[in-house]
Amino acid sequence: MNEATTAARSEPEPLPTPPEARVRRRRGISLVWIIPLVAALVAGFLAWQSWMSQGPTVTITFETAEGLEAGKTKVKYRDVDVGTVETVSIGPDLQHITVTASMVPGAAPYLRTGTRFWIVRPRIGVGGVSGLGTLLSGAYIEVEPGDGDPARQFTGLEEPPPIRSSVPGRRFVLTADTLGSVSRGAPVTYRGVEVGQVLGYELAQEHGIDVTVFIRAPYDDLVRTNTRFWNASGFSLTTNSQGVSLDVASLQSLLIGGIEFETPPAAVPTAVAEAGTRFQLFASQSAASQAAFTEKVPFLVYFDGSVRGLHPGASVEFRGLKLGQVTEVRLEYDEATQRIRIPVLLELEPQRLAEYGTTILPEPENFGLMSRLVQQGLRAQLATGNILTGELFVDLVFVPDAPPAGLDTSGTVPVIPSVPNTLEALQASLTQILNKLASLPLDQLVASLTSTAKRLEQVVDSPDVKQAMQSLSASMAQLKETIARIDREGGPVLASLKASADAAAATLRQAETTMSSLQRTLGPNSVFTNNVEDAMQELTRAARSIRVFSDYLERHPEALIRGKAGTAAR
Repeated sequence: MNEATTAARSEPEPLPTPPEARVRRRRGISLVWIIPLVAALVAGFLAWQSWMSQGPTVTITFETAEGLEAGKTKVKYRDVDVGTVETVSIGPDLQHITVTASMVPGAAPYLRTGTRFWIVRPRIGVGGVSGLGTLLSGAYIEVEPGDGDPARQFTGLEEPPPIRSSVPGRRFVLTADTLGSVSRGAPVTYRGVEVGQVLGYELAQEHGIDVTVFIRAPYDDLVRTNTRFWNASGFSLTTNSQGVSLDVASLQSLLIGGIEFETPPAAVPTAVAEAGTRFQLFASQSAASQAAFTEKVPFLVYFDGSVRGLHPGASVEFRGLKLGQVTEVRLEYDEATQRIRIPVLLELEPQRLAEYGTTILPEPENFGLMSRLVQQGLRAQLATGNILTGELFVDLVFVPDAPPAGLDTSGTVPVIPSVPNTLEALQASLTQILNKLASLPLDQLVASLTSTAKRLEQVVDSPDVKQAMQSLSASMAQLKETIARIDREGGPVLASLKASADAAAATLRQAETTMSSLQRTLGPNSVFTNNVEDAMQELTRAARSIRVFSDYLERHPEALIRGKAGTAAR
């Protein structure tokens, strides 16, 4: 049983048939794909967010990349970071540096064709020191938004702009023949107050130089259509008939130049100049003042004497008031008279007469006013304006005794007659005197004077003259001794005479008193009275004679010995 049982157990039992699998397809996306899909969406969002946070990228071209570092140098606007320099490379032409910078989001609306970029670094110039803050922080790129179409390519400025575009004001263009000492950044002043700056200059298309200036608000309203600008750079030393003139500008103008302007007063106020208006830049203030007189009438004057010291620009004056200026001085040979004469061309400015308060203006058509003045004696004369420099000017004077003459209008330019100046007249008189002296027989006169001097010398050296001089010396010595003796001995006599005169005067006073008493006693018409009056008159005459004699002896004490001069002569 056991073996049968064991054999039965060793035989395997047949396996049951497995059931058939039935596959059912599930509709939709499996949940397994949700994870990569979400990851892709997150990655796309992050990429979009990263792209939106970067902002626009700009390319700037500079001449040099001094102080710029990729990944460190910032782009700033009013000290606020608005971008970072990404790369710094050499341009394809090997002449420029190309800088790529990424800007902050939101900067795209400000990146236009008028936008300006420049490098801020320490700069030292005649206009001052700038960029000192970059000594610690390093150089950076400054941006200034502008107008125009959207742009991503820019050309950087090599120098910072002197005026920001955000500063209110207006720009004007000044045309000059030469630049002079005006430089970029030079101040523009009005009555000594700085109101603007020179932005730059360039050669004009036709001729000259165009200087662009900026006038800040509200001072830009001071620029009118008749405003005049002039170069106020450095100092100006001029010599003319008025003397030596030294004009010194401010220290800043001495270093970098400067421009000044003014608006002359007008009867009718002029309009404010629009931005971009062109003005002429004059060389000096005097040239600007001279430009106000636009009407000029030419005249010609011929001078026969020397015109040394007379130059173009010399003033033409009438009684100390300027009426014009000299424009030309030259030499001319006159075929008719075969003489060399000096024509001087003048320009009279009628508008100056209105400035001096008169409405009388010359008549260029027929020169009627000038003709009448010449007939009344108006003449042109050279006068010395400055003794030190020898500068001359033309003075229009009335000469009452001048020969009759008229205004010569036969040529293209009317001719005003002239008269010699005072110095020339004096020289002519001296020449005449010298000619008369030269015509005298000076040799004969000198010979006669020499002969007379020799004869006089012989007479003086003769023995008779010497003896007479010795006798005269002895007589003078004797006379001095006599006068001294009279002084010693005549003192008591003179004192006695004076005492007698005083006594006589006392007697006369007493006699007058007595006569008055007698007159009262005897009456005015008595014989006694008349005799007494005669006696008193005699006493009066005697006292007067004694006084006269005493005075004479006091003046001539030698008369006691030698008597009066008249008596001795007789």
